[in-house]
Amino acid sequence: MLQITLDTTNFGIPIATQVTGSGSRSESGSESARLRTSLAEAGVLCLRMARKLSLTEFESLAEIFGPIKDPTARTKDGSTLQYSPRLQHIDAGYVLTEEDRTKFGDMTFGGLDDQRPGLFETFHCDDTFTEDPSQLTILHARALPVSGGGPTRFMDMRHGFDLLPEAQQLELSELQVLYSHNNDGAFPPRRAASSDADCLIDVTHPLVRTHPITERRALFLDLDRARHIVGMSQTAGRQLLQSLQNHAETHALRCHHDWQLGDILVWDNASVQHKASGNFKLGEERRFWRHMISGPQPA
Repeated sequence: MLQITLDTTNFGIPIATQVTGSGSRSESGSESARLRTSLAEAGVLCLRMARKLSLTEFESLAEIFGPIKDPTARTKDGSTLQYSPRLQHIDAGYVLTEEDRTKFGDMTFGGLDDQRPGLFETFHCDDTFTEDPSQLTILHARALPVSGGGPTRFMDMRHGFDLLPEAQQLELSELQVLYSHNNDGAFPPRRAASSDADCLIDVTHPLVRTHPITERRALFLDLDRARHIVGMSQTAGRQLLQSLQNHAETHALRCHHDWQLGDILVWDNASVQHKASGNFKLGEERRFWRHMISGPQPA
């Protein structure tokens, strides 16, 4: 039996719950519903695990929150591409070697750190370049920097939206944002990612997203993948998106998570943006397993 401790005060919402069980879909409906409701309200949850989980255990626990996403998407030639494995191995501490640079060729990963391609230190949402971006992201800590550091930071985009004048809220609620896997560096100093997934179709999502459970509205934007706003000039649309990002980063509520080995962190991409922190020594490990959880398309 897994011993799960849920203990977080994200964005000022106090939650302290003890959950004992296998973490499987066979758990009582009330326990699963309690976790999902807590997540919808808080935006981010930490499940403190007594140990690292097996692959089967991690998958079973992830499925408490919903179906694990099959990361496939449509391509511009009408076919489909699996753009990521179902279980992703996130290695934020990996240091790029000269051999890697030759092997990867023209592939780029985005981010700001030339030496650590798996480290993403800009606020963003996951999976926005697909038609049905993941509702939730689940990370399981497998190895952490021995000298400390490397927290994950979050920003409450619901609060960012609430702070805007009502007239602007109404205007923004009518807008759609165009996204690509490779946005050609539309928002410097953010760097574009480029790989085989560049062949995926461009997609649009609403700039203001309504949460499917709480019905709270939030700013929904990801400058790592966005190109511009549909129906606006490229320049004006990008200026508006950057100004909204600046607004959120200046005024919205924030929290951060200091990792412990075995932690499982779950966050709601409809409510928050996140980023990694690179304040740990070069060459130290920072590795996770990741599942993405499917949900309704942004609306």
